[in-house]
Amino acid sequence: MLDEARRKRWSELFSALASEPRLRIVEMLTGGTLGCQEFLAQLGLSQPAVSYHLGKLERAGVLVKTKDGTRNCYRLNERIDEMMEILKEETR
Repeated sequence: MLDEARRKRWSELFSALASEPRLRIVEMLTGGTLGCQEFLAQLGLSQPAVSYHLGKLERAGVLVKTKDGTRNCYRLNERIDEMMEILKEETR
């Protein structure tokens, strides 16, 4: 049985993944790192919408944000990246 803290973390994780744009972001980041401009170009969303989705994924522990000069770059948390690779294999 999960304790309350772990249940809350799982709830945040699944809530963060329960959105088509956020799932697209996760898919885009499988095995790589991207900056905000790449998300804007590929998602067709406004900059505030992309920032909202990236922030939600980061707070849930799905993404890791790094700086490259003035540019924010994002990659998947290692465990999430591994999970995505497994899911891609299972769906082939």
